[in-house]
Amino acid sequence: MNRMLDDLDRQIVAALIRNGRAPWRLIAEVLGQQERTVARRGNRLLASEEVRVQSFPSPAALAPVDLYMLRVAAEPSAVTSAGSWLAERPETHWISALAGATECLVELFLEPVAVGPFLYDELAELDGVRDLSLEPVFEYYRTVSGWRPDVLTPEQYEALSPSEHPQFATRYAELGMPQLDEQNRALAELLRANGRITIDELAAGLGVSKATASRRLETLIDDGAVFVRAILDPSSIGYPVEGILTVRAEAPALDAAGRYIADLPATRWAANVSGRILVQTATRTLAELRRMMEGIAAHPGVTGVDVSLVAGIFKRSTVAYVDGKLPRAGGAGTRGPQ
Repeated sequence: MNRMLDDLDRQIVAALIRNGRAPWRLIAEVLGQQERTVARRGNRLLASEEVRVQSFPSPAALAPVDLYMLRVAAEPSAVTSAGSWLAERPETHWISALAGATECLVELFLEPVAVGPFLYDELAELDGVRDLSLEPVFEYYRTVSGWRPDVLTPEQYEALSPSEHPQFATRYAELGMPQLDEQNRALAELLRANGRITIDELAAGLGVSKATASRRLETLIDDGAVFVRAILDPSSIGYPVEGILTVRAEAPALDAAGRYIADLPATRWAANVSGRILVQTATRTLAELRRMMEGIAAHPGVTGVDVSLVAGIFKRSTVAYVDGKLPRAGGAGTRGPQ
């Protein structure tokens, strides 16, 4: 981060976390600021890539894949090479290096028949890899777009956009949602190139009317076929301590505990992974993280909470990091919805 963000910059970034395609007009109304001020500040943040808006199709809308959480244990000297290799794979969406053990934690989508070849024909052959553990993600209680850092009020977040429906991440096919057809695949690719592409630009790229482009886009986002993500390092808005919690709970209390954790401001995402709750957190201090863990441990039915701090990032929301940093995207997508 080249400079400290002031309060208004942090509020704009928080607004983009909630709704990466929110027009500057809407953000200005929610923040009680003038639109031209918010637009100037927001475009500067996007141009500097202190925050980036990434839109991409759900893998489940493209192919019959399942969602997994992968742990790759490696020799300390091999963690970086393993994480970098994984970051280049299209199956992976985010990758963190953990400090509690020399391992990478990875979210990835695979077809069932591809699990064995991916693990044992490719990943296991990497130098320094010591152990692999792949577990199914049964349900997300909150996806990362639902993170609500204490920068805006709950009412402001809700005014920007309703929370993303987390069930689409794991139950897209089960809910009967369709695979993307050729036209919607073309729309998704335009969004991938520019997460805040305007409706005018989208319509021109697809050769359809603005009304048609707008309707298709809204449907794809609402139906969980396209994800919109603000990519940033939480430290940029004052939350430098990232951690991964593993929460164990009695089976009857698991979902209630998951929903409770998902509603905490420090929770970036929370998921049921093989009957345990896995949580990514972002806090201002270790003391704040400790208080969060104590609150979770005291929740009815919770039997244990463990933490591993995040020691490095290899990928966030499909964007591979370079030398631990978000790479430059060449200035794409700086203006977006007006």
